[in-house]
Amino acid sequence: MGAWGLGSFENDDSMDWLIEFSENGPAVAVDILDATDEGIADGYIESDVGGGVVALAEVLAASNGKPNPAVVDKITTAVDQHKTALLAIDAVQTRTVTALDAILASPETSELYDLWHEAGEFDAWSAQVRELKSRLVAG
Repeated sequence: MGAWGLGSFENDDSMDWLIEFSENGPAVAVDILDATDEGIADGYIESDVGGGVVALAEVLAASNGKPNPAVVDKITTAVDQHKTALLAIDAVQTRTVTALDAILASPETSELYDLWHEAGEFDAWSAQVRELKSRLVAG
């Protein structure tokens, strides 16, 4: 296993998504939301998709003026480059909130939930995701 930490960008999946977003722009946001919708429909969201959702939510919250001070240095360039196009995606905020809810739903439907539960750190991880969601909803 690569990087694995509680923070939004302390894992390989979120960092990989951010790099891809930086290079390719908002189409990557649509891709991760579509992958989440597919996971919801199939009854299981893989951890790489969940990590991408967390990364997207951080970028979207920052684009809405509610950045996480702990990650702002990592995402400022990507936000500055793609903010306008990201915010123009149809229902991007609603879909991202739905995706966050889905990764917090249960260990049977979310690999991230299951992994953090098994690691004994679900409460700390889910608190951070809920805080992220609150910044996103407030934006």
